[in-house]
Amino acid sequence: MRLINSVKISVLFVIALLIFQACTTTERKKLPENFNYKAFKDSVKAEEKKDTSGDTQNIFDTTFYNPALDTSNTLLKQFDSVWRMDVATMERIDTLLKLWKKTEKYTPAEMEAIKGNLTVLDSFFSKGHTAEHVACKENDCLIYAEIIKSRQILYLHLDGQLIDSFPVSTGIRSRETPSMSIRPSGPLLLKYTSKKFPGGNYKGLGNMPYAVFIRGGYAIHGTTTGNLKKLGNPASHGCIRLHPVNAKIFFELVKRIGTSYTWVTIKN
Repeated sequence: MRLINSVKISVLFVIALLIFQACTTTERKKLPENFNYKAFKDSVKAEEKKDTSGDTQNIFDTTFYNPALDTSNTLLKQFDSVWRMDVATMERIDTLLKLWKKTEKYTPAEMEAIKGNLTVLDSFFSKGHTAEHVACKENDCLIYAEIIKSRQILYLHLDGQLIDSFPVSTGIRSRETPSMSIRPSGPLLLKYTSKKFPGGNYKGLGNMPYAVFIRGGYAIHGTTTGNLKKLGNPASHGCIRLHPVNAKIFFELVKRIGTSYTWVTIKN
């Protein structure tokens, strides 16, 4: 009887987790209905012509923060949700373990049943992690930015089609931009000023406006007016510089589609 009850509880728990996973499995995302890139680009350009005001401080040095423009708040909420879900899951597992431990001694058959259930759980969590975090890769993503350092050009692909290209400035020889193929880790920041390499400002948005951080301190971002003539040649300290208008187009596009469906490749 104890074996039957133990197995029943374990099976019900596994079924509940599988149902939860089925409801959260990531599917291939589609572009918004009636989305037109040219119209989107024109609207961003029109908006860019308007006067933009703001302070020149680094966003991390001031209490100013606009969750409607910057994505850090969304990122923190996602962290909070994942942590809360993990806590709830561990509490359910702990409750299950307590039910098992009410019996002082298990028979060999009961131990085999418990080990089998734990194996199923381990497999479930392993597969669940992969399904949740891997949505697409390279040109299979809705947004695919391919940066060719030898050409100093960013090729923008949308839903598998080459839709645009922008001149860039990658890192100079002593601070060369590393090659990588990765989903941007974020965050997306409307305004940002580099503490390590300060100087310059664009419409109150710092010297790295419209920044889409790819990995660590490397970002695709707009540059200041004095650097516009350098676009098409290596000139940065490792980041990928764009004309501010083109940076805003890329920034708004990634913000709308999402980093989960964006991929950046940097190669020679």
